[in-house]
Amino acid sequence: MEAPQHSAQDRDYKLMKKAVDEAYRAVKTGEGAPFGAVVVRGGAVVASCHNVMLKNTDPSAHAEVTAIRQACKRLGKLDLSDCEIYASCEPCPMCIALIRSTKIKKVVFGAKAEAAVAAGYDASIPDAFVEYYRKSGMEIRQVDGEAARIAERVFEKAWEIPDEAMQRSRTGGDGWFEKAKGMVKCSGFCGLWK
Repeated sequence: MEAPQHSAQDRDYKLMKKAVDEAYRAVKTGEGAPFGAVVVRGGAVVASCHNVMLKNTDPSAHAEVTAIRQACKRLGKLDLSDCEIYASCEPCPMCIALIRSTKIKKVVFGAKAEAAVAAGYDASIPDAFVEYYRKSGMEIRQVDGEAARIAERVFEKAWEIPDEAMQRSRTGGDGWFEKAKGMVKCSGFCGLWK
């Protein structure tokens, strides 16, 4: 019985690492906030995306939304009930609603929303909201062990990205960045930072 659990943990780790790599890519490219997501079908990755809010000037371009859009397009359908999603951080209410509307039954996340909140993101998720979706048959769970730790490190290490990369994310107007107190602060349209 030990082998199946071990292989499931290996699979979770591999897919979470891919989502975390996407989260780092979002910051390194200056395209968005440090969040990544991977949609999987039958063990194969269908879509691997990161937050592109800044690149697209689109507050709905969260990693999960972007990955789901890409998966629907690649598979040619809106019903993703045969898919699962791996997210570097606990999905926000908007993302959970989209996950539910596409009928994805399994959500696996790395960092708890509290880790994002502690890093300055407004990512709180009411418990009643999550319970509502759990009661609908959707499995929502956090990965264990090292996979969870690498996801939480995103919020510590994302700010170590060189200043030049952060400069690329400037979009003019009120979408500017500044490096201060070891963290990046965004004002204006980002809507993620307090």
